[in-house]
Amino acid sequence: MLEKIQSAATTPVTLAEAKRHLRVTTDDDDQLVRDYLRAATEYCEDQVPGARSFSQCTWEWKIHTFPDDTFQIPRPPLQSVTHIKYYATASSTGLTTLSSTSYIVSTPTSLPGLVELHPNDGSWPTVADRADAIQIRFISGYSNVPEQAKQAIKMVVGHYYNNREAVLTGTISKDIEHGVKALLGSIGYGSYS
Repeated sequence: MLEKIQSAATTPVTLAEAKRHLRVTTDDDDQLVRDYLRAATEYCEDQVPGARSFSQCTWEWKIHTFPDDTFQIPRPPLQSVTHIKYYATASSTGLTTLSSTSYIVSTPTSLPGLVELHPNDGSWPTVADRADAIQIRFISGYSNVPEQAKQAIKMVVGHYYNNREAVLTGTISKDIEHGVKALLGSIGYGSYS
């Protein structure tokens, strides 16, 4: 289970950029455009193959067991791993924090981030048999959001703004969807969940 712990403080496209794109010159709809920016950003993050975090967000990933000696972290690009905690036994009520010296974190910008068991440790610790036995908190997001993502967000905001009565937020026309997926497909690199 993947849960967003802290959302990004800002959206990749500023209010001023969105208003320029929409050709809006008054401040009357500023809050509406901000709402569309947040919805469009979340929509576009999910449309990138493999899903992304465009701006810096904190996530917690709860898993049953360590997938392998090396495993990929969802919602790339990975910036850092805050901690890895685990339930050591089925009767354990508290989480144990895994020493950061027990694993190596790889944070490439064009590939998924990785967590690798440190070669000197031998194996991951034994964990309780429960769905949330391991809890990995991490920060992901681009330092510089790709222009393709910004353009896709502006397209979706434009669609929401121009069709506010005709569609529900979160749904877009097939023409816009095709353009958005074409833009975002160029920054994806596979599906990771």
